[in-house]
Amino acid sequence: MSISTWNLKLYPKSTWFRDCLVCRLRKFAGPAKLELDYELSFLASDGSVLLSEIVLTKAFEVPVDTNSGLRAKRDDVFVHKKHLFIPDDTLTIRCRMWKSKGSISESVRCSVETGINTECISFVGTIENFSSLMTNSKSMVCIKSSEKEFPLSSMNLCMNVYGNLDIEIKPADYVPSAMYKIQVFITDAYRNKVKSSHGEIFDRQPFCVPLTFSWQRLIENKELYLPNDVLTLQCEVIFPKGRKISEELEKVGDMAYDYDCKDIQAAITYATNTNSSSEEQHTKSLPTLTDDLISLFNEDILYDIKLKTATETFPAHTVVLSARSPVFKSMFLTDMREKTNKCVDIEDLDADTVRQMLLFMYKDTLDNLDYESAKSLYFAADKYNIVSLKQKCSNFLKQNLLYSNCCDILLLADKHQDLELKKTAQDCIAKNDEAVFSSDEWKNLEENHPRLTIDILRTLYMKNKKT
Repeated sequence: MSISTWNLKLYPKSTWFRDCLVCRLRKFAGPAKLELDYELSFLASDGSVLLSEIVLTKAFEVPVDTNSGLRAKRDDVFVHKKHLFIPDDTLTIRCRMWKSKGSISESVRCSVETGINTECISFVGTIENFSSLMTNSKSMVCIKSSEKEFPLSSMNLCMNVYGNLDIEIKPADYVPSAMYKIQVFITDAYRNKVKSSHGEIFDRQPFCVPLTFSWQRLIENKELYLPNDVLTLQCEVIFPKGRKISEELEKVGDMAYDYDCKDIQAAITYATNTNSSSEEQHTKSLPTLTDDLISLFNEDILYDIKLKTATETFPAHTVVLSARSPVFKSMFLTDMREKTNKCVDIEDLDADTVRQMLLFMYKDTLDNLDYESAKSLYFAADKYNIVSLKQKCSNFLKQNLLYSNCCDILLLADKHQDLELKKTAQDCIAKNDEAVFSSDEWKNLEENHPRLTIDILRTLYMKNKKT
């Protein structure tokens, strides 16, 4: 536009709005004065607008460095609505700009990606005489690290009156206003790492991350977790190091991504509406029920039940589990062992599957689903009668059905008496019968599940006979 050069600047902690993340449009080069209208938006992963700011007839001069810009609450971006603003640890911002006067001769869209360089430091921390730890007490973690610029100034292990444990972490002062990711593992007597906590730290305030292991559980398994009455923790701290590591500008095809005058007119109409429209926009930006439930789950607070796998334990809320699963509801309404112990032992599901199942129960969506995780979640959904989750996994398996995996899906559908999924697998076998019948998967199916293969061959025979 008039041979001008622009960039977007992002301030995770603004000087002017300390509790906000701010994005600003800045002109570097071009005409001495250029009038234009522009819109800045934070986008969700599906392209929908989370927050938007439209400015009409803005006169940009060189240099320009105003304090205005698109703002979002830091707590919303990094905590309460993190799953919306930064899915896969990526923040997406859209800038649309057009001339205030005159016509647009060409519409184009460009994309730019900036990566943040990070560094990971691992260290070991120990707490001696663990069994003597008192309630409502704090014990300093003895940190062993060879790093010169260590990112933390202190770590303490805290225990409340219920025996729940927290790691209190205070970042060092040498990285001002930094953000950290923390993972904590308990090392057992065989030097295996058991993930027990994770969290994020903002700025330089002390921050607490809860451990999934209670004092009682560690004492009951002291031979495994407390050799010589010493608790050993392995910690990983990921923190920003240096500036951007990559920046690449790419022009995206005009046919697919152009916006025309109708889009611009819609944006102007939106911006010039009465105060009621801004109130409506404000209402849309408020947390929804799903946002609040996910926040409750992510913060591990007010939970009254735990789901325990072989490697991890997940805090949860019986009211959410009961609302989503008739099996859990029956479990918590009757005097079963799980209700009394406030813990559900899950021996036939791995930790990743239980984590994905819980996330679905809280937010009703699936993220990063692949073939193997879809099969595992399908099994979990059937076990706990989570109908919507089972249907989503079934649809995913149907969409990814190939002659190379149709025997696997057929067996899964047969075990769970899913007639619709079974028929889809049968149709795939019928269309690719020559390739399927000569495969090792079919031979294994014949050897281990002869009844099922006979049923399939009978169905194909009867179908061919009719045609």
